[in-house]
Amino acid sequence: MNSPDLLMGLGSVIYALSKIDGELQKEEVKAVREILLDEPHGDLAVCGFFLRDNFGYSTEEAYDTGMRRMAGEGIEVNRETRKRFINILLRVARAHDGASRAEWEFIRKFWRELLSMKASEGEVRIPMLSSTG
Repeated sequence: MNSPDLLMGLGSVIYALSKIDGELQKEEVKAVREILLDEPHGDLAVCGFFLRDNFGYSTEEAYDTGMRRMAGEGIEVNRETRKRFINILLRVARAHDGASRAEWEFIRKFWRELLSMKASEGEVRIPMLSSTG
């Protein structure tokens, strides 16, 4: 089951991805709504996305905030959830003229960070990211 923090964190990470090339694109915002509202409790991820937009978070601030939420106590991300999250990021990135190089790099970075955690019994723990980098 996805926790509220995990989904709010995902929304923040998706916002960071959408802002990586500058301003939010209309097609990306539409895709975010369509994709996330099809997910179980996806409305929480949509809230996370728009909270970051309303408060004018930078890409880095949104990403760090999202990862901190995903790293909350007791939150674990299994293989299926990781794949689902990456698929969501790919779909959002492709919504506006295909995925840019910066978006591909962002998604690869996110994937590497998920995989770099020590797995125990098929689960991956997401670390907090430092604000420096």
